[in-house]
Amino acid sequence: MSEATWWRHLKGDPTRFLLSDDEPGVIWRTLTVLLGRPHDSPAVVRAKLAARETGMAARLLATQDPMGYWGSPGGYGARWGGTAWHVIAVAALGADPEDPRVQRGAQGLLESLQPRSGGFSAARGRPPAACFTAEVCAALARLGFAHSPRVREAIAWLAERDGGNGGWSCPELRHLVGGVCPVACVGALRFVAELAPPDRTALTGMAKRAARVLLDRGLWLEGNAPRGWWALSHPNLGRSDLLDALWALARVGWPAEPPILNALLGVLARQDTLGRWVQQQPAPFGEPGGEPSRWITLKALVAVAAYGDSLAVHRQEEG
Repeated sequence: MSEATWWRHLKGDPTRFLLSDDEPGVIWRTLTVLLGRPHDSPAVVRAKLAARETGMAARLLATQDPMGYWGSPGGYGARWGGTAWHVIAVAALGADPEDPRVQRGAQGLLESLQPRSGGFSAARGRPPAACFTAEVCAALARLGFAHSPRVREAIAWLAERDGGNGGWSCPELRHLVGGVCPVACVGALRFVAELAPPDRTALTGMAKRAARVLLDRGLWLEGNAPRGWWALSHPNLGRSDLLDALWALARVGWPAEPPILNALLGVLARQDTLGRWVQQQPAPFGEPGGEPSRWITLKALVAVAAYGDSLAVHRQEEG
């Protein structure tokens, strides 16, 4: 993203906020996802190593059992104390994928997930859920396990799953809006976004399906929106919000359709005078509610980077 695009839509320059030493997990994700730095560049490598010792991901990893789990070995999905939610959180909070503790946690989760085939259930004895499957797979992909046989099998299950209305159904009734689960749609896009471009081709159908569910409903800018859709937070565990959807669409390279641009205008209106966004809703393992959030700011800037030029044209047409 060029500096011109930054300043065209922002009220201030948030780069110092994002690149402060307090959260090295944010630093390396900003460098790679937003600024296009290679993963082996010195600044990225330094920030990844620092994320093992400092920041929110490091604090979570410090609570891990030496065997690689959180909570109890059998309660992998216990909310929010189980291994699954901790793995999702450390992935979302910029943990170094090569950290041995991250590797142990991901491997242990893969060994404990139930059932042994198809999608994943959040607890033993419960049916597999599209949203939980997508969330877990997206996190594992970010940590380098996208090609694990168990992840590939779960994604195949997700791609073939038909919940009607074009999207995925969900056993979590609180997720459903008009019979579809937005959390599953956003999670599916997040998984595809973690893949190298050549690896995305086989999942084009799943990505298109997820995007169309979101966009054909206008990203729920009007009418009955998903619960907490406008309450921006990070990490989103077992839920999603409008910025999550924009961030996922931006990262898979989805074109700038009108609902995306209208939603981005709404998100931009929520920045503060320094070009930062606030953690509007407390989130497990997240930054304090009501305070500027590095992660939410980064996600907003990724969307601005992807759609900023189209948004400038859109504003001219609307004006």
